[in-house]
Amino acid sequence: MKFEDLINYHLRGTTLDYTSIKDFLSTPPHYYQWGIQYEIDQPSLTQLNATDLFEFYLRFYLTGRHKTLQAVLREVREFVHQDANAAPYFIGYSLENTRQRLLILEWYELLPRLETAKDQISALTPPETVDQQPPCIIRFLDETYT
Repeated sequence: MKFEDLINYHLRGTTLDYTSIKDFLSTPPHYYQWGIQYEIDQPSLTQLNATDLFEFYLRFYLTGRHKTLQAVLREVREFVHQDANAAPYFIGYSLENTRQRLLILEWYELLPRLETAKDQISALTPPETVDQQPPCIIRFLDETYT
């Protein structure tokens, strides 16, 4: 399905803003670029890059470009394999950020797909423990993006 057709498919019967939806679909994930801009250390850049890949495939799934979660779950498994301690925090941050963007765009139709993805992703990520602190870079992301 062509990009324009995909947007029109999702907009049919809604009052959604075409420009906002197109922006959501065409804006690539941005965490790695943010890390370079703020001169983040290499291990954190690796985590940010993994977050970008995860979010890239999540957007494909949410918008119907991918019918299954196969690519999303592959990136989750790879991220957890790379860094099991940080992966749940970055993935959780990305999921919440995506959810907020969908709410801002009033694209409520995609929230059930996001919840389905979230349920399957949580089965692959180790649980966050009470005594474990989130990576400090998460706090900096919050300060920058909120």
